[in-house]
Amino acid sequence: MTRTRNSGAPPYKSFVLVLQALIIMVRKEGNTCSSCEIAGYLSTEPTVLRKALAKLTKEQILVTREGRDGGYMLNRSPEELTLAEIYRAMEVDGLQSNAVIETMYGNTFGAQMKSACGDILEEMNQSALGILQKYTLGDLVRRTGC
Repeated sequence: MTRTRNSGAPPYKSFVLVLQALIIMVRKEGNTCSSCEIAGYLSTEPTVLRKALAKLTKEQILVTREGRDGGYMLNRSPEELTLAEIYRAMEVDGLQSNAVIETMYGNTFGAQMKSACGDILEEMNQSALGILQKYTLGDLVRRTGC
């Protein structure tokens, strides 16, 4: 059976991709993981993964090491890192609601719908952040049994 690869990851999908990558890094217990190694586990392209992980590196959630044993590793304990911090680092805030708003056409009715739904969609986003704030990467690792 042939493995199919995920070739692209829009920002809202990147959140789930990096959660999986972070769990793989936790399994490595302080050792670095290359993007190729992680991509192999996740059946995705290393370049897609590197773009997503770059955001976490920028926010100092990850550190990188170069060289033969180079790669990515967590900069903090999984118990200290909330899923909300990861979500924010991936710049997902509002993207799902923006995706909904983009389906509303640029006519008068579409403008009325955008106005009517904007607050509701923002409330949805804040609710999601509130839930993600309750959980850490460590919690997710335990839930996956890793």
